[in-house]
Amino acid sequence: MNGSHSLHTVPQEVLEHIAYFAATDNFLGPPSSLYPMLLTSRYINRTLSITENHHLYARIFHNKFDILAASRRLGYERLTSSALADELRRRCVVLKRLRARIDSTTRARHANEDKEKMSLHDVLFTAYILMLENEGKNRAQLVEYGGIKAWIREFWFNPHGSSLAIYSIRTGNWPPDCSETALGMWLFWFILSIGAFETTLSVWSSNYFG
Repeated sequence: MNGSHSLHTVPQEVLEHIAYFAATDNFLGPPSSLYPMLLTSRYINRTLSITENHHLYARIFHNKFDILAASRRLGYERLTSSALADELRRRCVVLKRLRARIDSTTRARHANEDKEKMSLHDVLFTAYILMLENEGKNRAQLVEYGGIKAWIREFWFNPHGSSLAIYSIRTGNWPPDCSETALGMWLFWFILSIGAFETTLSVWSSNYFG
């Protein structure tokens, strides 16, 4: 019997368990191990897709991200399966963008087609909320999968960094006074240790002030 057709006989709750364990086999990053299963057949895709099965993706969210701080801030009644599924999709997009460094420099943003149509503000704000609500999982996703330490260094200290800090200093101006600058500074302090900050500042000073 064809494998995809045999899966059609499996009860939905069992399929969901299989999909959940496939999606969470690797804690870090998006649930990429689930994608091959979704391509098995139209029936499987329809049964397990994020648009049709919010409950499954809410469970995956619980596995990959911290939720206690959000529940205290918003209340459990607002953290519906639909809301968590949408937030999972959003956070996974941000993690992939951080990992690919699509937004850390102006050159990278111009060189990449923005298929997800996500603004720099949305990337920064999502990462900021992750750190505000961090209880261990969120930071691990940002640092170990997203590579946000390197990202935030490029954002601030690359000559083409999206903060425009180096460009502004070279032209005798202050960096832009905007929400992106504020969010970027908060993330800088959240993410980088004192030792890492001193090393980064030392390298930056030697490179640009000789």
